[in-house]
Amino acid sequence: MPKTIAQTSARIKETYQRGQEALRKNNPEYAVELFLSILAMEPELDDLRKELRTAQIDGLKSKKPNPLSSMKGLGKTMAVKSALKKDPAKALIEAEELMKIDPLNQAFLDLYLEAAKAAGQPSAAAITFEAVLKVNRKNEALLEKLGLVYLDMKQPHEARRVFEMLGELRPSDQKVIKWIKDTSAMDSMEKGGWEKEGSFQDKLKNADEAAELEKAGRSQQNMNDMDKLIAKQRERLEAEPDNLNLYRPLADSLVKAGQFEEALDILERADDKANHADPMIQRAITDTTLRIYDYNIKVLTDEGDTEGAEAQRQEKQAYQLEDTAAKVKRYPNDLSFKFDYGELLYAKGDLDAAISQFQQAQRNPQRRIDALYLMGSCFKAKGQYDIAATQLQKAAEELPTMDDTKMAILYELGEVLEAQGDLDAALEHFKSIYAVDIGYKKVGEKIEAGYARKKKPSDA
Repeated sequence: MPKTIAQTSARIKETYQRGQEALRKNNPEYAVELFLSILAMEPELDDLRKELRTAQIDGLKSKKPNPLSSMKGLGKTMAVKSALKKDPAKALIEAEELMKIDPLNQAFLDLYLEAAKAAGQPSAAAITFEAVLKVNRKNEALLEKLGLVYLDMKQPHEARRVFEMLGELRPSDQKVIKWIKDTSAMDSMEKGGWEKEGSFQDKLKNADEAAELEKAGRSQQNMNDMDKLIAKQRERLEAEPDNLNLYRPLADSLVKAGQFEEALDILERADDKANHADPMIQRAITDTTLRIYDYNIKVLTDEGDTEGAEAQRQEKQAYQLEDTAAKVKRYPNDLSFKFDYGELLYAKGDLDAAISQFQQAQRNPQRRIDALYLMGSCFKAKGQYDIAATQLQKAAEELPTMDDTKMAILYELGEVLEAQGDLDAALEHFKSIYAVDIGYKKVGEKIEAGYARKKKPSDA
């Protein structure tokens, strides 16, 4: 569900106000950076994303088109594609960097749409496309994609509006005419009819399938929407048992319906079909197994069985460690598994083994900063403060914006320098945090102690 700035933390509200002030002072570049830092933490702030996109596109009016924008964004393009399946939320953050380069670049917009869908934030794509259409109402490809996005979002009124705009540009296109007709019908329907899973979205494909769905709907009228979806997915899988693309959607639906054991069975069948060589299926099996543990822990906790809940927690931790170790061995080139394994080893206190995994995981661009940070934390825990400071300094230097991650790194670096006896250098890092968030951890106490220490020689 979309959120508003009023529903966020005091620190985010303060950052937003600074962004507004930057816009008033005609400094859109700084405002964009501030807004992006907020969206990285709160991606559901739709109104803020609208302000961000307006600021970016307004900024283009005073600039000439950049024919090299695609080349300039090549690195970020690869980063988005790499993160799409492994870390969809990260993919959307990386896609925002492409919008900074050129929000009118069609290739960037197409990739942004993929990232928004993967992250479960289709409204982000809708907001972006609407902003672009304000400066280019004749972008037929964008109109078509935006209309389909609104259909996915179950907003037939908006879809109809967009398809009608497209119809003005393609008055004889039968596909567009049908879209307008269908969305007009949807728009007039009662909300309950539109919200039924598969009621009209699938009917857009062709009249034969529409008739088939209507017949299936009558025979399953006592089932709820999720039951209908699962039944349809089961039918498709039974008809195409060798199609690996059909297993995970069914498993996802079963998980949502609370049918964890069957979901796990479906995924294990897919794993067998893939000869145990598909890391995405492996991840899905792990995620589903962890969901089962979490469900059991909640049930036992609610029943007051604290011992049983604790036993499940310990079993879950043991499973995670063993499962991730097996993935590292099975997929030696997948650095994200090495990072996951390092995190678990660090939590367990096996610091040398964790460091070994983080040293390899830092080669993954999406995990590099976190790997350096945790590596520094490991060396700090070992009392090897000089090595810890080196890793943390690297991590801090690669983050241009003072966000939560950078504050955590600088705070850790400050504590490392304190432990080394370099109190002045530590104080400088604490001051940089203090200037942004006065209430962060114990930074206020450290600042006061630092200033008190500096006053002592003159008082003597």
